[in-house]
Amino acid sequence: MKKAKLTLAALLFSQATFALPVHAQSPNNSDLQALRFYLAEDNQEAVRSEIRRLQLRYPDWVVPEDLSELEAQNAGDAIDRIYAQIEAGNFSVARDLIEQTRRDFPSWTPSDSLMSDLTIAEAQQNFDQVVGLGDANAAIRIANDSPELLRCERINNAWLLAEQYIAIGDTDAAMRIQNGVVRSCNDPDILVATLEKSASIASASDLSAMADTARAQAPVAADRLTAVENRLLAGMGASARDGSSASTDTASAGSTRPGGSTSTTRPPSSGGGSSAGLSAAARAAARGDWQSCLAATAGGGSASVLSQRGWCALNSGRPMQALTDFRDAAARGNGTTRRDASYGLALTLLNLNMVNEAASVAASTRFTAQQRLDIESQILDKRGVAAFERKDFRRAIAYFNELERLTGVVRRDLALLRGYAYLNSGDRTEARRQFLALHNQLATPASRRALASIGD
Repeated sequence: MKKAKLTLAALLFSQATFALPVHAQSPNNSDLQALRFYLAEDNQEAVRSEIRRLQLRYPDWVVPEDLSELEAQNAGDAIDRIYAQIEAGNFSVARDLIEQTRRDFPSWTPSDSLMSDLTIAEAQQNFDQVVGLGDANAAIRIANDSPELLRCERINNAWLLAEQYIAIGDTDAAMRIQNGVVRSCNDPDILVATLEKSASIASASDLSAMADTARAQAPVAADRLTAVENRLLAGMGASARDGSSASTDTASAGSTRPGGSTSTTRPPSSGGGSSAGLSAAARAAARGDWQSCLAATAGGGSASVLSQRGWCALNSGRPMQALTDFRDAAARGNGTTRRDASYGLALTLLNLNMVNEAASVAASTRFTAQQRLDIESQILDKRGVAAFERKDFRRAIAYFNELERLTGVVRRDLALLRGYAYLNSGDRTEARRQFLALHNQLATPASRRALASIGD
């Protein structure tokens, strides 16, 4: 009798099995939730029962030999994979993953931030491609359709867009872009570079109006911006502003950037030299023709000529020659010439990552206020990075904080580094505050990773 009952039970089970709908696919994350729960509880009997149920429902499903492969996944893991594809530029794959995640996690919807990051990244790639192909009209269309590309954090896009307008002969539109930059951004390096880039298409009055806006945006760099404005006005044959003279320009048109990258560094105008060769070198330097500048100063031995040659060597990527020229000019010159050659020497040492040597030059030279700000800010920058790399996180934080106090700003990459320094030194609360401030300012994969590194 007992055997008959078992047979009947088996028959009923068999009939129930064939009545189940057959799905020629694998179980999704929702289907696997119960199995994962039993695996986590190490309930082997329930695990075997759930596997049988899934095999009946999904006949094509192959059970992994290693059941740990079925460990619980969550939408966060999928989001990380989506961002990885965005960073790699695989936008169609990222969209496919978004749709797959929707299916796997029915209650999940992609955030506005994720979709915005995807859209901006794709627009950036498209913009870069058409600029590289020289298709100015296509670049302009993409930028107009994606205004997020023109944020200060992506400043090179705005400058490139202005160049596209110049390429099609629309200098008024190019000036509107450049004026938009100085109205929106407050990084002194960006403002200085924008003035420089506008000089070829701006009138003297337009340039001065732009400089006024730039000074309002970055009051801490007002003297530097005025010095750059006056030098550019002098190049146009216009008078200097506020009774100052372009010959006293001591500001760089973009300083040597910490971290190994450099932008064009303009010399202070050299005094004490009136030779044709020095004049030719100065004209070549004003238009960024460094090779002609080097040729014009070849063989010159005066402090003014040596200093001018040092600037041209530095900007043409010859820091060792610049080092020799600036040292000789500082040793032979006096007054302004010696000071400005020492400024060039300090910048060159920083370019070569010789921070202590640059600090020694700064300590023994009476720089102008702007020159000292340039040098000391770069010293703090480099020392902060070096301290972080040797895991001296407290000292790194001190350097970055002093840099912010001195200049009023900290570049985004350094601000992220400071957040990690707080995290690595055990101050999770401050790290979270730093990362969240950056994320709220501009959400990026880097800011998301930073916040994720803190955890709950």
